[in-house]
Amino acid sequence: AESKTYCDEIAGIARDNGVAITELGTHLQGQLVAVHPAYDEAFDAFAPTAVKGKPSERQRWAVEQMLLSARASKNLGLTSNVSFPGALAWPYLYPWPQRPAGLVETAFAELARRWTPILDAYDDAGVDIGFELHPEEDVFDGASWERLPSAVAEHHRARIHYDPSHF
Repeated sequence: AESKTYCDEIAGIARDNGVAITELGTHLQGQLVAVHPAYDEAFDAFAPTAVKGKPSERQRWAVEQMLLSARASKNLGLTSNVSFPGALAWPYLYPWPQRPAGLVETAFAELARRWTPILDAYDDAGVDIGFELHPEEDVFDGASWERLPSAVAEHHRARIHYDPSHF
């Protein structure tokens, strides 16, 4: 994120070895942008020691990592990043007990509040974020995907990523 020269060197090493860097993956950092409290302990495993057990600090760290990834992507000349959006509503997917009216909408509004500034930073860097459809994410299928662009005001940097291993 800090050095275009370093990124050029890494891309050159990759190229010299017949490899092209096509995107950076920020699945774990993205997941930590929006963790439901029921998952705090489990997802602390993906956070640095300094923020474990501190959900607010962990979330701030994750946002900063996402912003650094936008800058690193730009320095590498990339146009896409792959990530998870997080899981604020996932614990309520099963219809028992009945969830209160508006709970899912509230969760997606919170995702939008957290992700829109990140999407704006990626826009400044000229990079899309492809959110991977994945079980235990709030965006896990076509119907849930449609909620995310709607929640982020159809932000043109919010894209879908479908991992072929999920066929």
